[in-house]
Amino acid sequence: MAYNLFNHIQGKNGSRWAQFIKETGTENLLLVAIDAAKYTHKAMIATFYGDIIVKPFEFDSSLTGFEILKKKIQIEVERMGMKAVVVGIETTGHYYEDLVRSCFSERYHVRILNAATTAREREALLNWSKTDNLDLMAILQSIIHGRGTSNELPSGGVHTLQKLTRARRELVQEQTATKNLIRVYVDHIFREFQGKSVWTKGKREHVQPLSDLWGKSSRYLMRHCLHPSDILSLGKEGLRALSIRKNLKLRDQSIECLVNYAKQSISQPKEFVEAEQFLLIQSLDRLDLVEKQIRLLERKIEDLFVQTEGVVIISVPGIGVVTGAELYAEMGDISDFDHAGQLIKMAGTNPIVKQSGGKRPSYYAISKQGRRSFRNITYQVGKSLAANNPEMKQKYLALKDRGKLTGQAYIALGNRMIRLAFSMIKHQTLYRTDNPDYVLYDQIYKKLHIANVKKFYEKFVVPAQIA
Repeated sequence: MAYNLFNHIQGKNGSRWAQFIKETGTENLLLVAIDAAKYTHKAMIATFYGDIIVKPFEFDSSLTGFEILKKKIQIEVERMGMKAVVVGIETTGHYYEDLVRSCFSERYHVRILNAATTAREREALLNWSKTDNLDLMAILQSIIHGRGTSNELPSGGVHTLQKLTRARRELVQEQTATKNLIRVYVDHIFREFQGKSVWTKGKREHVQPLSDLWGKSSRYLMRHCLHPSDILSLGKEGLRALSIRKNLKLRDQSIECLVNYAKQSISQPKEFVEAEQFLLIQSLDRLDLVEKQIRLLERKIEDLFVQTEGVVIISVPGIGVVTGAELYAEMGDISDFDHAGQLIKMAGTNPIVKQSGGKRPSYYAISKQGRRSFRNITYQVGKSLAANNPEMKQKYLALKDRGKLTGQAYIALGNRMIRLAFSMIKHQTLYRTDNPDYVLYDQIYKKLHIANVKKFYEKFVVPAQIA
């Protein structure tokens, strides 16, 4: 019997589960609920009707422990003449992953359950307590009700890319936190180094001595002569000589501004901020290390991304290598999706609709019921497209004219990009536009290193020209 997305209330996932139940028969199913943990797992074996065959027991999270689980399952399968084993495992951190792989290798039918699903089942038991045994009952109930998914754990290039892009995002967050810490230390040592408010032609204006706080010249001064007393001891001539000697490229205007701000600084004497100066140098070292790691990760991401089918989306103006790789990684393997709307729902950027009694539907905020990391990159993609893609910018302005908030418009463009990316990846096509200024080579050349530009053309452009 064929199934499709619409012949079950739980969609394709529900259709597959229902088909499996019909073909096997509920009386022939042995259910195993597993509560995964770091060192010791707990399991319970029951029938599809909820009759407990083997009471909750523990087994360690090693191959030895899994062999104990297998033996208990095999004994009950032979004793009761069961045809299939269904194992339900809750997604507890990353501890469940080895169990899932091992169960798939034994050809068990695995149901992976979200922790939120089992939490709802515990609520249905009208018991606010939480124990390992209650968790096992909730997992068992979830299996019986057809909850969870039967997909194998992600693997291959897409999964590796997801690990790398998420690691990069964590590093970027660390970079931001470190920069904020540096700003605090600079405030203690020389507050005016980051600029101050001055009156210019009757208007208050924020004036910075250096245009880029994170540039080469700023970082050198922060390390070696940040305190106002250091600036004043060097003076204008000393700063010019330092600039030439260290190739800092300090402009005369910046030098004059630094000296004037140092004279008027409210900062404490140098001997009182020695701790802040020490911590500042440590934070600058940490920032250099994090930025180096980010650069290495980005190159690794590019080299891997260009080998995947998802790299076609960098032909879209406004989608860079890292942004495109992160979007593709969060989308994952699209072969199991029928349309892009399913991906949008997985991101949690689908609008909430409320309609009843024949009234017109009302659209509220996005659901936020999907994957947060996917939702974040969807927003960032929309923001980038609004600024760097001429066609998407027009759509962004049209959304703003309709009264949409900036964030809503970014999400709408991000959803639009998910639909576009789904189609491009599925059909392996490049970006198409009527914009006369669009040149594919320019888009690829400015985003990829030369060696990867060649790989991209050999994979997607040359075959199309031959065809």
